[in-house]
Amino acid sequence: MPIRKMNSADIPAVLRIQGELAFQDWNERQYEREIKAPYTYAIVYEGDLGIEGYAVFHLLGADSELLSIAVSESAQRKGIGSKLLHAGLSQLDLKSDCCFLEVRENNIKARNFYEKHGFNLFGIRKKYYADGENAALYRTEGAQIG
Repeated sequence: MPIRKMNSADIPAVLRIQGELAFQDWNERQYEREIKAPYTYAIVYEGDLGIEGYAVFHLLGADSELLSIAVSESAQRKGIGSKLLHAGLSQLDLKSDCCFLEVRENNIKARNFYEKHGFNLFGIRKKYYADGENAALYRTEGAQIG
């Protein structure tokens, strides 16, 4: 199966994808901490070219959060992001759990992806990011997960 739990050996590839997309600035130590945390569900998609995508979820009881999801530019538009998202959401109790995420307000491509998968906009955090950009807040609940 191409989706599996992330391990320490995957971190260089994850950092490469993160750097390629320039949307986040986690470092190796932060990923190490995440993959060891008992509440984290960190996964990678390993295709023919190695690690092509990853996702990091916090599973915290009924309120879970998607912290990061990314697919390398060369592997985009192949359904890998959808597979990673569904793999993470499958860890939730679909009858009661809610998954939250935040995304840059101007990241229309990502926002369309989340909306396509059943996430609903419920708020805006003004000047959330260091550069002053707003964050769009999304959530999906039980039966709405698509």
